Amino acid sequence: MTEPRTPGDPGQEPNAEPAAPDQPASAPADAAAGGDSPTEAWPSLRPSSESAPSAASWSSPAPTTPATPDAPAEPTPDAVEPTPAAAPAAASPYEPTDPLPDSRLETSGFGASTAVVGAPPATRSRSGLRWGLALLGILIVIGATALIVYLAGGRPASANGLGYMPATTAQYSEVRLDLPGDQRQKLAGFLASFPGFKDQSQVEPKLNDVLDRIVRAASDGKQTYTTDIAPWFGGQVSIGSGLPALPPIAVPQTPADAAMGADNMLVVVGITDRTKAQTWLTSFLPADGKKESYNGADIWTASNPSAGAAVALTDKVLLLGSVSGVRAAVDSKGEGSLANDADFKAAFAQIDRDYVLLSVIRTRPYVDAVTTMVDKASPGVLAGTQLDETITAMIPAWQASIARFENDALVSSSVYPSYAIGYDSTNHKSTLTGHVPATTFIYAETHDVGPALSAVLARFRALPETKAAFQAFDQAISILGGFDAVLGWWGDAAFVVAPGADGTIGGGLVIQPRDKAAAERLFTTLRGFLTLAGSSSGITVRDEDHGGTKITILDFSTAPGMTPGSLPAGFKPEFAFAVSNDVVAAGYGRDFVASVLDAGAGSNLAADDRYKKLIGRVGEENLSLTYVDISAMRGLIEPLIRQAAPEAWTAYESDIKPYLEHLDAVISAIRRDGSLDRADGAMTTR
Repeated sequence: MTEPRTPGDPGQEPNAEPAAPDQPASAPADAAAGGDSPTEAWPSLRPSSESAPSAASWSSPAPTTPATPDAPAEPTPDAVEPTPAAAPAAASPYEPTDPLPDSRLETSGFGASTAVVGAPPATRSRSGLRWGLALLGILIVIGATALIVYLAGGRPASANGLGYMPATTAQYSEVRLDLPGDQRQKLAGFLASFPGFKDQSQVEPKLNDVLDRIVRAASDGKQTYTTDIAPWFGGQVSIGSGLPALPPIAVPQTPADAAMGADNMLVVVGITDRTKAQTWLTSFLPADGKKESYNGADIWTASNPSAGAAVALTDKVLLLGSVSGVRAAVDSKGEGSLANDADFKAAFAQIDRDYVLLSVIRTRPYVDAVTTMVDKASPGVLAGTQLDETITAMIPAWQASIARFENDALVSSSVYPSYAIGYDSTNHKSTLTGHVPATTFIYAETHDVGPALSAVLARFRALPETKAAFQAFDQAISILGGFDAVLGWWGDAAFVVAPGADGTIGGGLVIQPRDKAAAERLFTTLRGFLTLAGSSSGITVRDEDHGGTKITILDFSTAPGMTPGSLPAGFKPEFAFAVSNDVVAAGYGRDFVASVLDAGAGSNLAADDRYKKLIGRVGEENLSLTYVDISAMRGLIEPLIRQAAPEAWTAYESDIKPYLEHLDAVISAIRRDGSLDRADGAMTTR
């Protein structure tokens, strides 16, 4: 295939600034050593001026025993493209794409804060502001590095940061740029689907180049990943925070509070070289900050105590958080008790695969804290009510989620105790996928909708304080026969979007009725009301026989405000519904409903081979499922972009489409597993 044009190709971006040429030319000594350290982030990531590792170096996970430390690294060049030694063999049909030019990346706002180092002392208020900006800058650089890997990137061990978190932590996340276990090999396989990454010997140099440009943009051109961060970064980033709470009225929010998000947040970054980490860190911090030694760590705080934030360095980690939080983390020496908390212990017990991203949350305590905040903010709102307790009782105590790479997909897995809504659905195979067109590109199904809704509402109906609200609700829907007549007959239900034969897009609900007679009564009643109302509002109602099934169509063509140009060409202002022996279909428009009725053996989504493979990844026996055909959506949306925005289309076609066209589909499903619910998903490539 023709290699896609990238923004750095000759003849493009005439105003783009070239990459900075003023970097030192010497190569790092540790690169010359040629060894990978399992404690180093991206052990084989070397500047793109060096010889790239062979594809064979990706064939197995990183070693688990410590290697001899590399020699101290010299500053590395900010290479833009590989030297001939790093280039792939000439016979390879996949030449690496050129790196993104600096001109296509915006400078992060915190870059200005680094320029104040060495400036005359600021006022206390400006000192707090500069500290907030400096800490925000550190977080942005670390976060950007983590994000690019996450998007690109026996029981596994958690990151070292878990041991520094306080026992009051309610949310905990890890980003594993060290690519534990099989994730290095899987990432290479995943990226091989995209232009420029087919030759796996070029994966690491190209990722290095992307990271260099992100860090250069974030630091206003002053730093790169390979030169300034990789030499000390251990590849593990952990973030924890406590329960949300309103601050005391007398305690104002400071810039540092805004930068950190909350006084109880702690960020832990694994390091491999304390001296190099300190050199990098001090390049961000304002010159008027205070440094002190504390329990074997160096701690920097603002000269203005009201800033309330601190940064610390130990031999193992970099810590960011409140002054008290950082001191407590230093005191813990990485041996905190959070891993022994009952909720966290139960969550981690379910993690059995290597991952690049992990998140654990104490769900029920978190919701409890939010209701407490509501009560404090609006005293009396929750007094004398059991609404908050009823909601909290239905929510699981915890939830754990991971993301990992497979050779052809970025996959996610979540697990949590089942929601206690008062109705236990069971896993079963979808029947509705056999009643929707094979061309369906958005499909979201939930099982046992009617019984589940009835169970949830029953819990709230039992509360004395909801009696008046439910009386009003029941009276409103009594005109249609009451709750059971409107929703009680619903079984499995799906939201569906699919193209019609003429290329227009239709969509709506497809429902498996538990009681066909009840469904027919409801829609007969609705048709009668709409016929009466339509005579005075410009809405016409007509029926059409379609293979023995009646389709009712509501035509809004003559409704007030509707003009011939109100909708795109080919689209009609209509809504339709039909009740067959097996399904109820309702939505836009007549052709969509007809396509549901026509979907038969061999011509529906369930019979599609591609869909079968996708649902097989997450389990066809489930409680709910979601499917999105990215390729089909792109095919429908791209002509609209080309017509509506020709200039944007040109940039999209050259810079985005070559990569986006390799994303295939998204599939996910939730299934019951004893007392737990498991949600598995995948975004696949092709």
